[in-house]
Amino acid sequence: MSERHFGIGATFRRFWPLLRPQRKNVFLAFFASLIASGLAVLAPLPVKIIIDDILHGKRPEFDLPQLDPVQLVIGLAAASAIVAALAALFSAWEKMVSARARERLTLDIRLLCLDRLLLLTPLCRDGDRSGELGLRLVDDVQQVARLFTKTFPVILRYVFTLVFTLGALAWINPLLGAGALAIALLLTLSVRLAAKPLAAAARAKRKQEGHVAALSQEYIRQLSFIQASGTDEEIRAQYALANRNSLGAGVNETRAAVRLERAMQIANGLAVALVVGGGGVLALKGMVSAGDLAIAVIYLNQMLKPVEKINELASAVTGATSRAGRLAELLDRDQRLDLGGTYMIDRAKGHITLDAPHFAYENGRSFTFDSIEIPARALVSVEGSSGSGKSTLLALLSRLFDPEKGVIRLDGVAFADWDISNLRGQIALAPQAPPLLAGSVRNWLLLGNAGADDAALWTGLRAVALAETVFARGGLDALLGEGGAGFSGGEQARLSLARALIADRPVLMLDEPFANVDSASADIMIAALRREKGRRTILIVSHQKLPEGFADMRLSMADGTLANWASPQKALGA
Repeated sequence: MSERHFGIGATFRRFWPLLRPQRKNVFLAFFASLIASGLAVLAPLPVKIIIDDILHGKRPEFDLPQLDPVQLVIGLAAASAIVAALAALFSAWEKMVSARARERLTLDIRLLCLDRLLLLTPLCRDGDRSGELGLRLVDDVQQVARLFTKTFPVILRYVFTLVFTLGALAWINPLLGAGALAIALLLTLSVRLAAKPLAAAARAKRKQEGHVAALSQEYIRQLSFIQASGTDEEIRAQYALANRNSLGAGVNETRAAVRLERAMQIANGLAVALVVGGGGVLALKGMVSAGDLAIAVIYLNQMLKPVEKINELASAVTGATSRAGRLAELLDRDQRLDLGGTYMIDRAKGHITLDAPHFAYENGRSFTFDSIEIPARALVSVEGSSGSGKSTLLALLSRLFDPEKGVIRLDGVAFADWDISNLRGQIALAPQAPPLLAGSVRNWLLLGNAGADDAALWTGLRAVALAETVFARGGLDALLGEGGAGFSGGEQARLSLARALIADRPVLMLDEPFANVDSASADIMIAALRREKGRRTILIVSHQKLPEGFADMRLSMADGTLANWASPQKALGA
């Protein structure tokens, strides 16, 4: 997995189109930010009028005859307060609108990333660790969404303020406007120069954070093994090393950020000295008024506000662009499946054809299968030792992979011609290690069976002799811990089979269903499968031999090749 270097431009090009559904909120936020920035520049103008006119006994151009100087000062102060309050209201409105867009964008990017993961073949995910992928879906997505809907709006507001301030200063006094423009250009150049090492440090920190997240998830999942095997100290040492590396990357990022902040603070001080000193000299020479100098200082303070947050903004931008590169790598990754098929059907018959499919892994291991016809509603056993290719056959039949040579068909239609979601919707799968998700028994059984009612769920549980067990533990609302905690290995396998039976799909595939269950559980599962014979096509992958006469067809795998197969006449005529 390569990490892509993304700048601001690349981030915009890749992710800005996702904001199109939120263009109304984006426009409103832009409008509110524009108004707030303009009002913030208008608010100090009464100061100039008070100093240059009223304090010198002059009447301002807009003076109302009935107002005395005290009333004018109070009125101007009130006007300044009202304008500042309006600026605050528009600023708050912009933040609320941006927040709505941020939450929606976060959801959209997360769903887009999940959709991409669901399309990637297992081979395309071999280099990924689950903790790292989880960090991408949660933290990386959140940072990219904040970049567009929080960081960029803040920068935009500062840009508006800068432009309006420079315009106001140029209107008040061209010399002050020119000085402020020079200061702004120097600050911009300083930020660009100092941001490069900060970006590199942010990428290094994100890489270490991903490693720590991956280790954390792996260790938590294997806590029981770590405790039982007495490997606490080794695991602790590995975890401490990963965290020290992450700490070092974090310190380097902070060091780069502090250097940037220090440079900006020095520049801030020099800018104030330049305006106060230069403006003071100009005022002594009568080239600018006292009011001009006062408002120049106020505007300078507004211009330099971003300096106080330059560290935060620069870190947010560089961190988010680094994360954008990692998300783009995931979203643009080739799924290695041809997804152009459009064939769809409500329910297939379940007739499977293998036309000499061949598949090879990147490590050189390859698997070759004979041309085989599996009649609809036949029960087929696929036997062989571990590593012989049984699970690869199921992966091909689930279309997790596409064969490099040969073709696989369902009801005479090549897999590549099917809509992939519709094809997989014809298949119910009970994997070797049931991936029971934390939640209730009901939620697990409804996974892929959204239309099933409670009666159907209980029927499925009775088929695997688990109804009484589940009822005794609280019924369908009984909680499943992570990985099926609270249920034995045999019970977990039967829960997985129950979910597949409830699905009532035309093809049922089971991968080593009896590998981790006791003989009693195996007998219950075989009895349930006997009742399904003749109703759907059933493939059972097992290194254990099934009862004599149980299967209609027997396929035998050895050394990556379908060595021999036998099919009773009744199966072929089904």
